[in-house]
Amino acid sequence: MTTDPPPQPTHYVILALTPALLTTSPNPAALIKQAYHRALLQNHPDKKRPSTSTTYTVDQISTAYRTLSSPNLRRAYDAELRSTNGAFAAAAAAENDDFRTGVENVDLDDLAHDEGEGRWYRSCRCGNERGFAFGEEDLEGAESEEEVVVGCSDCSLWLRVHFAVMDE
Repeated sequence: MTTDPPPQPTHYVILALTPALLTTSPNPAALIKQAYHRALLQNHPDKKRPSTSTTYTVDQISTAYRTLSSPNLRRAYDAELRSTNGAFAAAAAAENDDFRTGVENVDLDDLAHDEGEGRWYRSCRCGNERGFAFGEEDLEGAESEEEVVVGCSDCSLWLRVHFAVMDE
């Protein structure tokens, strides 16, 4: 009796993203870059928590980043996922089993602000007191003038922060 090799994780699983998150984001490139950096940190041997069972290599993380950050490569990759045993929906369902988070929507006024650092922050469910943190430069660099999407620095949760630009 032969056993099939374990299925390879998709690039979405490796970076803890979902196709839906990328298609609904006003700035998918920034989300992918944040997810890439977080995956590198989470899988670094010196930073790896013993309770985390899955470890990805730098090569896997880099390949996932290169593929998903290029719109053309991502389209081809998504098409490949769809054609592989007709399993794009199955892959998305499997990812949703591993990625049980949505994007929480909050207003900028609801976040704490550290005047000394000039950064807004909010605690995350994972326990990091300042898991979601960003500065004025992130608001100015946001593709949309109404929201910025921020990932937790320790886990795969995301926060969509809504704000309004006020003329002085």
